[in-house]
Amino acid sequence: MNNFNQEVESILFKRNNFLTNFSIINDDLFENLNSSRNDNELNSIRLHKYLTHTKVVGKVETARYLDTIGLDEKTTIGQLTDENISQILDLFKIT
Repeated sequence: MNNFNQEVESILFKRNNFLTNFSIINDDLFENLNSSRNDNELNSIRLHKYLTHTKVVGKVETARYLDTIGLDEKTTIGQLTDENISQILDLFKIT
């Protein structure tokens, strides 16, 4: 396998690992979103996909919530602001 194929497989593994290790624990979620915003291999992942990939949160519920905070299903992690991340954390706060 040549170097290009190895690099592609490495990136695919990293992205899949990121998606499957989604956690609703606020500290983990904050750290994952904050650090991945600047990671060129992760920041193109759609936020909606990240939040719903493990089926912990429903797709419709997530889409509706994103709409209420001015985001949509096509918003990527790289487009998030600090305020957006705080608003996303609010979705998972236990009252």
